[in-house]
Amino acid sequence: MMTQNLTAIVTGHGKTKAYLQRFKIIENATCPCSKRDQKTDHLISECELLPTERNRMKSSISHTNRWLTNKKDLIGKHYKDFTKFINEIYFKQINAEETRAIKF
Repeated sequence: MMTQNLTAIVTGHGKTKAYLQRFKIIENATCPCSKRDQKTDHLISECELLPTERNRMKSSISHTNRWLTNKKDLIGKHYKDFTKFINEIYFKQINAEETRAIKF
């Protein structure tokens, strides 16, 4: 099922701090995990705020295949697991400080 979160992650348009900074909605694109800018690939493969959700997806995928960090392969080969992971991301919570005035 196509959702707002999935559309944002697949297209790279919306919800991430890097996207919001690009349009000068917020000043800083750094992810609250402080690792790097919050872009889609960061959320998928390394954001320290999503280990439980990512590990759940990795575990599910590893039953049928090796872990793929390529977004295209995740969408093409593991759409159901990838969609579930993306829909578990609660952007308002992980970006709480910057999103108080922004409605998604």
